Amino acid sequence: MQLAQLVLACALGLASAASSSSSSGGDCDNYAWYKKGNPSKDCDWVARYAEKRCSVKGYIEGDADTKVTAEEGCPGACGYCFGAKRAPAPCIDPDLGYAPLRDDLPNVPCADADAQSAYDVTEGSVGLMDPALDPIPDYNAAGMCTVNVHWHIGAEHRSEGQYTEEYAFDHPGLATYERRLQSEDDLEGLTEAQKEERKLASGSLRVGHMCKNAYDLNNDDPDGIVANEYDWQYCHDMHVGLTYEFHWPHSSIGACQTEWQYQYHFLDGVLCGATIGGLDIATAADALMSRAVGIGVEGQVFTIVNSDDPSSSPYLRPTWDALNSWDTELATDYAYYQGSTTGDAADNEICRGTGGLVTWHTDRECHLVEAKTIDNLCRLMVVVSADDMSPDTYPHGARETTTAELSDTPYTP
Repeated sequence: MQLAQLVLACALGLASAASSSSSSGGDCDNYAWYKKGNPSKDCDWVARYAEKRCSVKGYIEGDADTKVTAEEGCPGACGYCFGAKRAPAPCIDPDLGYAPLRDDLPNVPCADADAQSAYDVTEGSVGLMDPALDPIPDYNAAGMCTVNVHWHIGAEHRSEGQYTEEYAFDHPGLATYERRLQSEDDLEGLTEAQKEERKLASGSLRVGHMCKNAYDLNNDDPDGIVANEYDWQYCHDMHVGLTYEFHWPHSSIGACQTEWQYQYHFLDGVLCGATIGGLDIATAADALMSRAVGIGVEGQVFTIVNSDDPSSSPYLRPTWDALNSWDTELATDYAYYQGSTTGDAADNEICRGTGGLVTWHTDRECHLVEAKTIDNLCRLMVVVSADDMSPDTYPHGARETTTAELSDTPYTP
């Protein structure tokens, strides 16, 4: 089978799998089940991540002597409706709990890596790497959809006069990132590898660059729109007055226009069609290098503010579809380049195995945004997707900006 035909077969298989996942099952009742030791964890909690939580043990209300699994106590949440079990999430291997090709993309010594991210996107910045692939200029024309949204504390990229190392400042919220705050309940049903991967273990997050506007607001106008913390309802470990770099990963073999389009982990979404099609790493690499498949990320940097009246604030951005893409009205000065995935598990000595495969569209400017807008984004993340995206409602650590020796040259389209 030719490569293009194989990729098409994967896409067709993805649509079929997503359809069967949506349609199997049917209506059935849940009982008054609750998790052992935590009555607040009920069938609604199970339903948000059924693939893992249906094996959790607990009790039916009124019978604290008989231990039952959530699968027995929450048949509706776990997909047992008239004897038919809901199809598993199509973007992961159910035995592994993630996309198998992720095992073939481990971190590597930077001496062995292709072009990395996140680089300095200042106009005129020069990288010394020459990746085999050119950047994809138009994600939509390449058939790519958004498969995830997440963010990092501080900017990973660098942009002179906007977000750089010179704008560091003290802020009480930074203490949050010196520790992990999620409880043992949130680890229920995860393998040790997944716990590590989700960065729920002890340790600190690396903080990236702050923006000039954050520096100025915190130092020159501390009683203004960064003075009061927001009452976050859906996002976690976020702070008014700090800078965050937001990422929207895209893929042409994502579960586009299905309930499984948005995925945690983002690589599960990026590789979804390859998982369904059973592609091995060699075939997947050929598909990427031939541009039969495309992957990319939009990156945009924001400082969080909290106005006295957010509804009248110019930073509310009420028409922005923040789940789907960066704010296109704000993204007027941006760079394209070819690189890798990011995150603070990599630096300038240990690099990502995805080097040279990822097209980046990165906004050079830093913008202000209301906390209310970002909290609503977190709400959409946990409501819209069939997958459990709640781990991405927490910030991730920031990779240090990559050196010129490890980077492609950004260009202005």
